[in-house]
Amino acid sequence: MPGVPSSRGCDSCRKQKKKVTPSASTSQILKIDCVGHGQQRYKFKNKTLDVAIAHQTAVKVQSESQQQVVVVQPTRDLSNRLSSLTSNFIHRISQDVDIRYQLPWNFGIFLSGVPRRLGRSAALDAAADALVTAHTNYSAGNVAPNQVALTKYSRALSVLCHDLDDKAKASSAESLGAVMVLSVAQLFVDPCRDQPISHIQGAAQIMKSRGFGRCSDDFERSLIMTLRGPVVFDALLTDKIHLTSHDWKLLNGDKSETKIPDAQWFHCIAVIPDLIHRCKAALIMYDAPCMHLLALELETRSLLDDCRGVFTPLRQRLADYDPSAHPAKLRNHLHAHYLRTLALALGTGIIINCVLSGLEGTSDWVSEDSSLWSAEIIDLAQRATKYRPLGSMAMLICLRMAWMGAASTSARTEIEAMLLEYSMACIGAPEKDSGPASLEQTFRRFTLQDL
Repeated sequence: MPGVPSSRGCDSCRKQKKKVTPSASTSQILKIDCVGHGQQRYKFKNKTLDVAIAHQTAVKVQSESQQQVVVVQPTRDLSNRLSSLTSNFIHRISQDVDIRYQLPWNFGIFLSGVPRRLGRSAALDAAADALVTAHTNYSAGNVAPNQVALTKYSRALSVLCHDLDDKAKASSAESLGAVMVLSVAQLFVDPCRDQPISHIQGAAQIMKSRGFGRCSDDFERSLIMTLRGPVVFDALLTDKIHLTSHDWKLLNGDKSETKIPDAQWFHCIAVIPDLIHRCKAALIMYDAPCMHLLALELETRSLLDDCRGVFTPLRQRLADYDPSAHPAKLRNHLHAHYLRTLALALGTGIIINCVLSGLEGTSDWVSEDSSLWSAEIIDLAQRATKYRPLGSMAMLICLRMAWMGAASTSARTEIEAMLLEYSMACIGAPEKDSGPASLEQTFRRFTLQDL
């Protein structure tokens, strides 16, 4: 390490801390041995510590008008990577992004809160990095994922699995956020869902273990609100979401809390998974009281009436939509949202009608209402084509609902063609569950025939 000059006094003077003049020293005055007088000595300093202190020291820069103080901080690779990731993620979720590739408007407002959480959890950081890379590739027109996106997605899965093994981390908002971010990234790296991974099922279990009402801030609240939709649709289409009737009530909340038609529609569809489960359980029991089945039928009819009540405000909102009344960058966002929300509500009515026909034993009969709603969904899907791929991706689900409400073979054939067109535009390949056989299986599920 470098040395710096110290005192040239003798050893005796140094020990007594006496000042030494050029002419004489204390030892000379006392007539004792003077050892080391006049010799240059060195003291050694820690160079690493010195450099760190120097970096943190304010450097004064003199200008003509004023004296400015500039603080120079040490450069760290980790800090640079986090800053870069945060900047890239903010760019991906910007409101200025076209609705065709917009993330928060199409997959949940919780994404807007992710940047403030970065740096707290390795799982969330890895998931965000995977989403940024995959979405960048997708937005460039490359429906097929590249190798970098696949590698980052695989790494994010590994980091998440490691965090989920820790009970404290597994129930954190960051882990739940990582699962949700990866569920979005999966649409870009595995659009056909060839990998047997269901992030939504995992998220449902995390949410259940945390408690459905546990929300300590706006991020967690928006996260839970966003997660409810995928959980409901996954439960409608599979038997892999295991929630009790009480869990579903907690998840759905109190429908009297809001008068917004979007929320009212969701309250209708959110009770269907548990309703189907209870209807099937009653039908399997040969000795089930007739009054029990009648009560379920009345409950289903009441739900259908609630759903019909939502159609009017949603239709009116779409009909009254005036692009000039909104900021330019939000015009397409709102229009795309109004189209898909109405289509989802109409599809919910078709599902409820299917359940009702199953309870009444008329599964092969399609109601006139369902047929009309199916035709309306087809029209909405045609109007939403300009917002593909992401802005109208929800139409993939809506068209599957429309297929179940179609009254003729020709109408179902038309819907199958539209499903294929949408699948190719959105994910670059036919959707796995959009073939005639899969659609028929879903229809049997909703009409309670798959007991």
